[in-house]
Amino acid sequence: MRREKVLTSVNIRANRQGWDKTRRLLKAVTTADIEKAIQDERVHRRITHEGVKTLLKEVGSISMAAPGSDEKKGYALTDLKSSFVYYGTPTIYLTINPADRYSPLALLYAGVTIDPKRFIPEEFSYTERVSVLLLNPLAVIEYFHNMVSTIIETVIKRGMFGKVVHHYGTIEYQGRGTPHMHMAVSPIHRNY
Repeated sequence: MRREKVLTSVNIRANRQGWDKTRRLLKAVTTADIEKAIQDERVHRRITHEGVKTLLKEVGSISMAAPGSDEKKGYALTDLKSSFVYYGTPTIYLTINPADRYSPLALLYAGVTIDPKRFIPEEFSYTERVSVLLLNPLAVIEYFHNMVSTIIETVIKRGMFGKVVHHYGTIEYQGRGTPHMHMAVSPIHRNY
């Protein structure tokens, strides 16, 4: 049985009302203005051209929603620093890297008919497993999401590290394109 992915939501970051303003800005900003802004940025000087600054601000607000963008990473870093101030410095740092290449569940998510309770890894060579997963990147993401969610709900929130007041994780992708998560965990500290 193959699972189908359905688009559940769309974020629209541009609208027609703002297009006239953006069009005027694009026409007003010259190549020389952009080149000067690039030079200023390279030597860490403030960009002074108002049109370039406005366009950069608009691009930044759009890319803020794009996973992996510099703006999104900058927001995440600010968010993480704020959590340190509010909850205290985390004392546990984890990397969660579910082994999708070795898991029968990952194959199940990829649509391979198997019995996960009686899975015999030797029935599928390593090359076959990796090939199936490379052809089904959404299955790898679904497997990763469900495994990480389960670890957070059962291991972290239910007390393996004591009572946790806060946890914060970021997802990165390895060279082969599979995700892993770095997480900071803040348990309650008791002074004895």
